[in-house]
Amino acid sequence: MNAFDLKTFRHAGLSIMTVAVLSCGAAFSTPAKADSPREDQTRYGLASGNGPLNTLLINGHPTTPKIAGNSALFVQKIAESGNTDVVLLTSVGGQACDAQYSILQVTPNGIKTPTPFFGNCSTAKPSISGSKITLKFPRNIGKYATTPAEVDVYDLATGILTKNGQNIPAACKLDDGVCQG
Repeated sequence: MNAFDLKTFRHAGLSIMTVAVLSCGAAFSTPAKADSPREDQTRYGLASGNGPLNTLLINGHPTTPKIAGNSALFVQKIAESGNTDVVLLTSVGGQACDAQYSILQVTPNGIKTPTPFFGNCSTAKPSISGSKITLKFPRNIGKYATTPAEVDVYDLATGILTKNGQNIPAACKLDDGVCQG
């Protein structure tokens, strides 16, 4: 290889390396994408149930208050309302109860206090109408207990949570600073 070819080779190698570094930089600066049921992207960062002891993280940071799932904490963004992203948290695990749910509002200033974990231990899918999020749970015949069907409704506008039409506490009661699922 003559001196010209070597100089061209080095220049081409440097250009390829520069493109590779710039490409990696662009990849690192793009928002993280959720790739598991334990994560979902909000407008304010990645919400993840992968924190220590199944706690919720927003952009890798613990929330205040802390929110923890049982054996796992699944995260699903279900709606946007103004500057608020609405996230459905699912605490899974345990022999007596497969799943319990909590609704969390994520804002530009952080999170609002989540609802207590609720449900009858069966699986439900949310439906949204206006400012109301409805979760319908079928009757659950479990290994240890049978629970009747229930309908839980959370009103984003008022912050009221109802179970079968009756108001129930809408703010999670903290146990040592943790909303426990």
